[in-house]
Amino acid sequence: MPCRVPFFSPFHSLRIKKYKREKTPNAPKGFPLLKLPHFPLKDIINQLELVDVIYLTMKYRKFKRAVESAKFHVDQFHFHLSKFTKKVAITHQGREYEIDSEYKENNNGSAELKLNGVATPIRYRGSFGMKVFADSEEAKMDILEKITQHFLSILWVQTFTARFLIKCDFENLFIWKYTKKLGQLNIDPLVNTELVLSPRELHFFFEDIKIDEPVLKVKVENGYKYPNYPLQGSILYFSNLNFIDLEKLTIGSDCVLFSMTNGDIPNACGNRLLKEWIAGKNEKLEKLMIRVEEWFEDENNNKDVFDGITTTVTKFSEKQLDKRGVWTVGLRPLLDIKRSTDGRVGTISRWKTWVYLTVWHPKHMEELEKESK
Repeated sequence: MPCRVPFFSPFHSLRIKKYKREKTPNAPKGFPLLKLPHFPLKDIINQLELVDVIYLTMKYRKFKRAVESAKFHVDQFHFHLSKFTKKVAITHQGREYEIDSEYKENNNGSAELKLNGVATPIRYRGSFGMKVFADSEEAKMDILEKITQHFLSILWVQTFTARFLIKCDFENLFIWKYTKKLGQLNIDPLVNTELVLSPRELHFFFEDIKIDEPVLKVKVENGYKYPNYPLQGSILYFSNLNFIDLEKLTIGSDCVLFSMTNGDIPNACGNRLLKEWIAGKNEKLEKLMIRVEEWFEDENNNKDVFDGITTTVTKFSEKQLDKRGVWTVGLRPLLDIKRSTDGRVGTISRWKTWVYLTVWHPKHMEELEKESK
């Protein structure tokens, strides 16, 4: 069947007709899609619903070739590996579509759809997702790679993410054939379980894979301490500190948010991180959240956290602090510190053993000025 889509304008404002949705999408009819030049073709394909693009590329070879040449733009492609689940999820315009690799004895998946041109037992679930059936439990990862191959041949992905709930052969996962850059990597073992990395695996994630937001809830063998600093990433969140060398710890230049809140660090380490920001490092930093060893019982307690740092009572109003998201529950007064390089201000909040630094960038000051007019 030829692949056609409705077409209502001979000019640049192309619109897609809303055709009646049945149990599975029908091939759109009306305009010879495959005869369009590349840019009008790309425009039309990216106005279709994601679920329809997926279904039609598995149903019609010519349509798949058309999408391969134009690419359908999606926001996120997510890998999810756990003991029982091997799947990918595609996020587009706030909606998520899941494709599971599943083994089920005597599965009743339909073979009318094709994965990479090969007839494959698939259970289509409409706008929610689909299941692609493997021949055995052991073959689920092979099927997941074939799923990935099919979808990455038709998609342009803005961000890749991954979540691992189990220990895998991390360095040899098929995932790295397709991307070595992740928006977020979340290694998050189940409750009451522990995930232990080798030193080599830790270096692999920190150095061989570029990760904007590493969330590593792991331990490392033999009390190994990662030796190479500064730590890179835009959002750095660590719930285990056992592999961090706190005497060497520094933050990379791209870091926007840094959080070490599930373990105490020496006051001297907190003092050093604050001084590095004051000296002009960490230009992009907006929030720093740490826990030190002693409680803030009064304004004179834990003074060595601020040793050599000039602080003043905050100049910002409660309304301004609230709008900026500054933590206001805790020890008063809140304190301001100023960078020696450019005069940028950061507000310090203290509560129990917590220290929060919230930085006021020029964009935040401009918002305050607009509100005051």
